[in-house]
Amino acid sequence: MLKKIAFTSLFLLFILSANAQKEVYEAYPVLNLRSSARVAAFGMDFLSWQTNDISVAITNPSILSKEMNNQFAIGYTDLFAGIWQGNIAYSHSFNKLGSFSFGMNYVGYGNFKRTEPNGDEKGDFSVNDYMFTIGWGRMLDSNVYIGANIKPVFSQYESYSAIAIAFDVAATYLSNNRSFSATLMARNFGTQLKSFSGVEEKLPFQLELGISKKLKYAPFRLFVLATNLQKWDLREDDPLNPRDEVDPFTGKITRENTFIGILDNGFRHLNFAIDFQPSKNFYITLGYSWKQNREMYLQDAFSMAGFSYGFGFNIKKFQLSYARNEYHKYGSPNHLTLLIRL
Repeated sequence: MLKKIAFTSLFLLFILSANAQKEVYEAYPVLNLRSSARVAAFGMDFLSWQTNDISVAITNPSILSKEMNNQFAIGYTDLFAGIWQGNIAYSHSFNKLGSFSFGMNYVGYGNFKRTEPNGDEKGDFSVNDYMFTIGWGRMLDSNVYIGANIKPVFSQYESYSAIAIAFDVAATYLSNNRSFSATLMARNFGTQLKSFSGVEEKLPFQLELGISKKLKYAPFRLFVLATNLQKWDLREDDPLNPRDEVDPFTGKITRENTFIGILDNGFRHLNFAIDFQPSKNFYITLGYSWKQNREMYLQDAFSMAGFSYGFGFNIKKFQLSYARNEYHKYGSPNHLTLLIRL
């Protein structure tokens, strides 16, 4: 009975949040920044795999478990042009209530000159984003797990500030032998409590489905994440690279092949990754995003945009993870996460 009520509630939340968040301008990009080096190596927003790592579970509360009790993680990411991200995460479990996560994500955009309209300098000011996470997860039975996050967000840009509150709800299925897993998650639905200038902005809501499968006779696990299930068309309009070509002499228009367009749009919803873990103490991961590759495409120039990769290793109670996301030919963030099992 408890399982039926839980699944009904989750389904209603997915539907209501999807209907409430369609076709709106999105703000608070801090909600979509990857804080975990291990997750960033996959190039995904979360993992459906129940790994023993709080830096991973804080992005997917339905994989929180008592095995993560008293884990602490600290991370650092150098983003672009002096912008950096720092984050912490901690987990604690209670016998009857389930497992909880607590975290903070900070993004510093640097210091800027405060000037008057006539050019006179009046000192400096800073620009910062703060996101806090309180998560809960528990097991319904040996195969089904549920969880939720509440994420208050605070932005301070000079004397202007904005406040929002976001939620995640997730359900994860694990096969009996743990070789297959799947997570359905509604991420970042919520509301803005205070805007910068009285203009209401919406949160970057996404409905996503992630699956993973471990190969039977090799230490490899395959991952696929389907993103933006609430919205089909993810293609941008780029006047410098139009899809319909016009002959400059005759004016004849050559339309884009409809099937190619559908295929392109479909693949923009999918992220792929493979994880190689020959032992409990070491892993290597490679991921790929077609959407990111297309959005950062440079004509007549080689680029690794869309690829992500990383590795990690355990030393007693410590785990150090590194990842790099190839966003663009001229700049990509590096992620570092230190996990401590207290």
